[in-house]
Amino acid sequence: MVLLVIVIVAVGYLVSLRIHPLRKCPTCKMTGRHFGGVFTNSFRPCRRCRGSGRRDRLGTQVFFGGTDHTGVYPKK
Repeated sequence: MVLLVIVIVAVGYLVSLRIHPLRKCPTCKMTGRHFGGVFTNSFRPCRRCRGSGRRDRLGTQVFFGGTDHTGVYPKK
């Protein structure tokens, strides 16, 4: 019974990764901008997400090879 629950949870997680492969960038909090420390009104694109505000989920990178932070899986 426990094994069945583990399998259902694992399959649900993989389906979730295929449908929703992205998460918000932890650095810029999905704004795509990094604000300056001295001049707080100035900003530049976030270095981590390159201004998109999105990052691949860890499972997306591990199980499917990632989407290069676009949300579109490459053709095989």
